[in-house]
Amino acid sequence: MYLVMLETNGNQRYIFSSPRLRESIGASFQLTRLASWTKEALGEPSVCHPTDPWVSRSSGKVIIMVDGESDAVSFIGRVTRRALAEAPGMDVSGVYVDMGGKKYVDAAALKEVHTKAAEYALSRPPALARFSQMPFLTRAKDSVLPAAPPLGIRDEATDDTRTALSLPSRVKRHLALASRESLLDRARIEGGLPDEELARDPLKLERMLQPLGDDDSLALSKIAVIHIDGNGVGAIMRDLNMAMKKVPDGDFRKEVRCGPDDPDALRRFLLEVNERLENSVIQAFVTAWRDVANWACRRTGREHTAIPVVPVILGGDDVTVITSGDYALPFAASFLAHFEKQTEEDGLLKYLHGVDKVATGELQPEDVIPAPMTAAAGVAIVRRNFPFHIAYELAEKLVGRAKGVGKNENPPCSTLDFHVLFDTTVIDPDGQLGGYKDLSTRPFCFVERASDAASESFSQAPATWEDTCRRVARFRGFRDPDDTDDRTEPFPRTRAARIRKLLSDGKRDEAMKHWNAAKDKTGTDLDKELGDLTALFDLLELADLLPDSYLQETTGLTPPEASTNPTSTPAEALS
Repeated sequence: MYLVMLETNGNQRYIFSSPRLRESIGASFQLTRLASWTKEALGEPSVCHPTDPWVSRSSGKVIIMVDGESDAVSFIGRVTRRALAEAPGMDVSGVYVDMGGKKYVDAAALKEVHTKAAEYALSRPPALARFSQMPFLTRAKDSVLPAAPPLGIRDEATDDTRTALSLPSRVKRHLALASRESLLDRARIEGGLPDEELARDPLKLERMLQPLGDDDSLALSKIAVIHIDGNGVGAIMRDLNMAMKKVPDGDFRKEVRCGPDDPDALRRFLLEVNERLENSVIQAFVTAWRDVANWACRRTGREHTAIPVVPVILGGDDVTVITSGDYALPFAASFLAHFEKQTEEDGLLKYLHGVDKVATGELQPEDVIPAPMTAAAGVAIVRRNFPFHIAYELAEKLVGRAKGVGKNENPPCSTLDFHVLFDTTVIDPDGQLGGYKDLSTRPFCFVERASDAASESFSQAPATWEDTCRRVARFRGFRDPDDTDDRTEPFPRTRAARIRKLLSDGKRDEAMKHWNAAKDKTGTDLDKELGDLTALFDLLELADLLPDSYLQETTGLTPPEASTNPTSTPAEALS
């Protein structure tokens, strides 16, 4: 028996080799086709394999078993030739190892095939070597590759046939529509969202919003690129034996349908984790989409409205979305909450958090109690026509920063980080984020609070998203609906901006004087309601990014009247 692994390489280069969003979407869709190509190749009679050859099936990587070495060579050839023909520019490689007469996969065989893949990657030429440059070839418009003739298929876009594009660009652009439609289908079928409310790209969303009135179209004056990545998935895949030990024997037998000591247990376990993790991500994505639809309808006062969420990438535990700027943080927060709920309710995934800590000896397998898996979200809020690939790079950097906080919490938690980028003079992510690291409470953590936590002083609590939303609501003048004597007033925006400027200039003592003056003027315990004065740095931005409908549902507080709300947007004032 031979173990065969096929994987895509250089995925970031392939997806973002062009600054065009359409090509990035088409490239992401291509990467997900590896599993379907593998399945079709397995169905060909010349490839001999066990009854159930699958070992691992995830986005960009598949592992299978075949009977003989000739089957392994033939199988790799068929899949890589398919990729070469249908996904030019995508780098797919395959390796195989002899399992030494074993009939079942074990951790040693998996480690060996991954080592073989790493060795092979160092010796093979890069994918771009297929497209050598010649002086008499026409250069493609948006690429260093040579231009290629049109694909010659009926539904190729007219603009594409008239433009000098490379062959990889032509294929990516053509498949972008299929990718978008497949994601929208999930919203239609699994989320029950009506087709007339779904937009497949930002341009269509803008056209859908326009008939609602000029003020509603302001939602796209700023957009957001959201990137979400699961925590600890790599640790699970690196140490499957340790991950299996974390699952109690009874639950393992129920969920994997064999005992942990079964010779086929590792393969069955890996396939279950792949499938359940993908299903959890998809369900969290669709449910968060539906939540945004509800908030948007409540905000506009209409029964139906265009949903300001455009999916870009949904593969494995990676999610990338474009939204209007004022629904970006609600979508990200909703996704994280639903992802944790999905994994906590799953009979297998609820045991797989913290594998890395068990592997290093910080925890013992028997000490790990059921808990949700976590994820990190980065939200880059930019102007409408800002280059997608730069915004994505910033969102990815935000995810890295959020992960660094969430993994160090005890227990680990999901985290959310954001940045509003309107000044394009500095586009380096580190330069953008480093300027205010000591003035902000970002990233925000998603942790459960005690039922009476709301009555405690927020200045003593961690920077959780729940606390932050309540602070934003109080900052904007939201009041307790059960307290008829509540006379909560919005925090003066001019004074808040002055305090923020003084903090940025390092004049904390002077900023404190304004903070104390605000306490005297409002007659409110601001340390309890808003946290200390450093919180104003985030509250000023969040006040313009979180819709009333979201804050009201999240906090249970009642928004001030639109006519007296100095922070409401024109769209909110009309609703």
